[in-house]
Amino acid sequence: MRILLVEDDVDLAENVIDYLEFADWSVDYAMNGESAVEFAHANKYDAVVLDINLPGIDGFEVCRILRRQMRLNIPVIMLTARTMLTDKLEGFESGTDDYLPKPFELAELKARIEALVRRAKQSVAEIFQIGGLSLDPRKGTVIRDGKFIDLPPVCYQILKNLMEAHPGIVSKGDLEYAIWGETPPDSDSLKVHFYTLRQLVDKPFSINMLVTIRGRGYKIEAVD
Repeated sequence: MRILLVEDDVDLAENVIDYLEFADWSVDYAMNGESAVEFAHANKYDAVVLDINLPGIDGFEVCRILRRQMRLNIPVIMLTARTMLTDKLEGFESGTDDYLPKPFELAELKARIEALVRRAKQSVAEIFQIGGLSLDPRKGTVIRDGKFIDLPPVCYQILKNLMEAHPGIVSKGDLEYAIWGETPPDSDSLKVHFYTLRQLVDKPFSINMLVTIRGRGYKIEAVD
C-alpha cells in the first residue's frame, strides 16, 4: 500500500508514518498543499491522507485539484479538528471520501484507509444501465444522457449499490456496511455523501433519479 500523507504538524506526521510503515506500507510525506500536488503528479498512490489547515493552499483546494484538474479517483481521507457540518459539506463537495476528527487512534486511521481502498478497487464485469444513467465498473465511469460524471469513490460506491439493487430499496445500514464495513464514520456521513451524489447525478438534469425513502433507505428510479 502506498499512501500520500499531507500534514503540517510534524510530530503527528512522524507518528502516522511510523505506524503505517511498521505495517509495511510506503508513505510519502508533504508538509503543504503545493508539495502534495507535486507528489500526486509524480507518483501513483492507493490513498491520500489530507489535513485541511495547511500553509498555502488548504486541504479543500488540494482535493479539488486532485479531482477536477488531475481527475484522480483515489480515496481521500481528511484529518481535521474542524468537525462542523458546513466543513464536512465543503470537504465532501471538494471530493473527499471520509473524515477522521483529531485527535484519533492510529489503528482507526489504518482501518479506514483499508476500507476505502478496498471499496474503491471492487469491480465487476457488468455495466449497469437504468434509463439514461449507466455505470461501468471496469472503467469506473458514470454517464447520464451522454454526459460523463466524475464521482468521488464513496459517491461512486453508493450509486453502484443502488443500481445493483434496482428497483429495490437499500437501507442506510446496508449502504454503510457496503462502503465502510465494520468501521462506519459518524451518523451524518452517509447523508452528506448522498447529498453530494444528488448534486452531481440529479441537479444538472431536469428529472431526479435518486430517492430517499423515509425510514427505509435509498433507491434509484428509472426515467422514461
